[in-house]
Amino acid sequence: MQEQNEQPRPSLPIEIVRQMNIFFGLSISSLVLGIMAISLSIAVIGLPLGIIGLILGIVCLAKRSPFGKGIAIWGLCLSILGITAGGFFTYKYYYKTYKTYQEMTSTKTEMSNEWVGQPSPDINVTDLDGNTIKLSDLKGKRVILDFWATWCPPCKKEIPSFIELRKEIDPNQLVIIGISSEPEGILKSFVKQNEINYPIVSADDLPAPYNKIVSIPTTFFLDRNGIIQEVLNGYHDYESLHENAVMSDYAEPNFQQLLPEPVEEGND
Repeated sequence: MQEQNEQPRPSLPIEIVRQMNIFFGLSISSLVLGIMAISLSIAVIGLPLGIIGLILGIVCLAKRSPFGKGIAIWGLCLSILGITAGGFFTYKYYYKTYKTYQEMTSTKTEMSNEWVGQPSPDINVTDLDGNTIKLSDLKGKRVILDFWATWCPPCKKEIPSFIELRKEIDPNQLVIIGISSEPEGILKSFVKQNEINYPIVSADDLPAPYNKIVSIPTTFFLDRNGIIQEVLNGYHDYESLHENAVMSDYAEPNFQQLLPEPVEEGND
């Protein structure tokens, strides 16, 4: 009897239920993204998560719907905090990266300028074919020492230019030596695959300045007297490499011009 007297509960209109689902979904998403933005703010990903959470929170509140309003406000606040923290750490990360790049560039330039005009130290290495190469035996020839690696994209991009230089210029006039610190097995496979026509050496225990290289590719150009006349950092096209390969020998300074002029003594 009691069961028969119970009235059925009124159901919400489908449209209202749909709106509830949408706005609760937006507000909860905003809240979750805000929490994630704060948690991941130390990583660069925290900033975009906070921005998305902020947008979702604004959309939810802009509709002036009562559903999920409190959650959306929390999501909005947390997203703003996440954006602030994420922006700070993102700025710090990129600023540090930029400063590091500037310091490396400055260091490379200063070191390159310091090396130019200095006699190259002698090095004694063995190429992949077992031939001994002694730098002091190459006096009278121009020498290119290219420091590179098989995993370095700009290094690999330069190799066709060195191959072309080897074909164009007489080996009695120009010697090209590629130097990498990688194992010989890796280098031999790469040399065969790319048909490299100049000596490749596996070496990592060389005297200064060759042990002070901070980035690759770094290419040294030695004149016929064994003087370092140019150092190039990074990728350079064929024209630039060719120009440095055939330039005149490094000019020795005229020390007589540096001496003070003699003072003429006056006649008494």
